[in-house]
Amino acid sequence: MSPQTPLVLALPSRSLVTTFTDGCRAAALDFVNRVALSSDKELLAEWLRGPYRAHVVTLARSRTRRMGAASVVPGALAKLLAQTRLEVSLNLLRTRDPEEGVGFGYSALAAGLVYRAQDATGALSWVPVAQPRMRLTDRVLSLVAADYLLRSEDYETALFTCSACGLTAFDAARAAIGVCRAHAQSDIRELGPSSALDDMALASVG
Repeated sequence: MSPQTPLVLALPSRSLVTTFTDGCRAAALDFVNRVALSSDKELLAEWLRGPYRAHVVTLARSRTRRMGAASVVPGALAKLLAQTRLEVSLNLLRTRDPEEGVGFGYSALAAGLVYRAQDATGALSWVPVAQPRMRLTDRVLSLVAADYLLRSEDYETALFTCSACGLTAFDAARAAIGVCRAHAQSDIRELGPSSALDDMALASVG
């Protein structure tokens, strides 16, 4: 950290801790559940310019030419997104375990992915940091870390990946069974007709 870098950074103007951290979580999940599955360079570029940029603080500007998503060949982009999603997913899995989660948090702090921050009310939180030439994986993990360090209990009790579709989400009720709401409702609809037939059969016997 340079001498000019404050120990506590200010969140973007008018941002409150709760809403800002919610945004970090939403941006990370958007990458895992949508962007990384598309292999679409324009979609990645939009994510970097939009949800990602809105939730990071840039400490230094790179003197080298920026590499945008448009400069990545399609095959390499698909490989990059798949590898990034895998690494992020493995780290999300770590955060579900209290001890492994602590290790993830320390690693993020040691790597400088997040800095301490506060909003206009003085409430403390964490803000993702953008450094020159960061790996895409580290950019996504900085969003995860900012959320995890403030609300680690959510990761331990509510984070899950749907066994039917691979959706990663936060829902304590669904985490216990490992199936998202959409597929749980689908299972209920599939059971409905059979249950109705059973009821009719029992009625006819009576």
